[in-house]
Amino acid sequence: MRPSIHLVVALTILANLAGAKVPSVFGVFFSNSNNNGDLQEDNSVPQTLAAHAEKQDYKVIEDDFAKLRIEYIKNQILKKLRLKEKPTITPSELPKPIKEYENLLPTHDMGIQSYSDDFYGKTTQAIIFPYEDEARCSRTIRFPSACLPFQMPNDIHTTDVAIAELWIHKEKDDLDEHNQTFVIYEVTHWDTKKSFQKTTPIAIQETSLSEGWLKIDVTYVAKNWLDFQDSRVHAINIVCKTCGMDKTKNPISFTNSLKPFLVIYTHTQQRRTLSHRRHKRSANCEPGLNECCRENFYVSFAEIGWDDWIIKPEGYNAYFCKGSCTTSSAITLSASQHNTILQKVMNGHKRNRVVGPEITPCCTAIQFQNLQLFYMQSNKTLTTKLLSNMIVDSCGCM
Repeated sequence: MRPSIHLVVALTILANLAGAKVPSVFGVFFSNSNNNGDLQEDNSVPQTLAAHAEKQDYKVIEDDFAKLRIEYIKNQILKKLRLKEKPTITPSELPKPIKEYENLLPTHDMGIQSYSDDFYGKTTQAIIFPYEDEARCSRTIRFPSACLPFQMPNDIHTTDVAIAELWIHKEKDDLDEHNQTFVIYEVTHWDTKKSFQKTTPIAIQETSLSEGWLKIDVTYVAKNWLDFQDSRVHAINIVCKTCGMDKTKNPISFTNSLKPFLVIYTHTQQRRTLSHRRHKRSANCEPGLNECCRENFYVSFAEIGWDDWIIKPEGYNAYFCKGSCTTSSAITLSASQHNTILQKVMNGHKRNRVVGPEITPCCTAIQFQNLQLFYMQSNKTLTTKLLSNMIVDSCGCM
């Protein structure tokens, strides 16, 4: 019920900003209709001209309402992501695993139901790229190494973290015929001025790969970083103890398609999977159906200029509700407790002929699905969030 109220407010505000043309459209839509939802004929003009004008007015109404719905949806997405405007992103190539591996790409089942109806989006996954900040690590003088400073997201807390994985792409080495050994260190400092570096081993990774991706569990470290409030930027040092390359070279790749990254999965992702369920939908609108129904309304992120920061999905069907609620069958089909009570009240008014305010039910959304967005939060962070109540699942007379 709440999103419908917001939509009315949004439509009213946008109508006031649109000038003289839009109020006339609202007048046609709300006033020039009879109980069956049909446009009334204007007898002051010839019937052929009236039909032509009516067709044009209907086209104007549909176009204007489509624009208003788009603006409302854009506004809701930004608010749920806690953004005032869309992020300014510098286009860059994503690492191959993010583009190709199914386990790194979120599944976009439009029937998912979140475990919570919180207004703001819930983070299910964050992919973080390192900063170019060698000062965070004092490079070892004995072995080839690489420094990876990460800035942790401020919308994920320690208790949210389920799994954290570091992905690095190993470069070729002269000694690859033997197993290579990588030691992963957490880089911290003994003092607040960060003059004296402290390194703590957190993992040892042995591999027989001559070249390829290595995945390292760093869950414990990521939780510590998120719990450490003094600084949001932390670092990992990757040292190859057995590589034969020059010690000044990086044992891992930093090219765009092979650059390292950190993936954090939250408990929200797990709870979302467990609570997956689908509700029975009401009737979708079809030609000749005048009663309350669900109408298609596809939002293309490319068409609204948002495909530069939203990676998946390319768009989604938001739907909206339309149709008549003047018949008892339309109210009955809604099959909710609210509508059952409403029907009894309406029948009681008719039976007892009680003089009072007229009760006119409205076709509106009564159930929603959630939208999962995979988007660039900044040039260094890819985020997957679950946005509640973004897709109309069923309509009813309220």
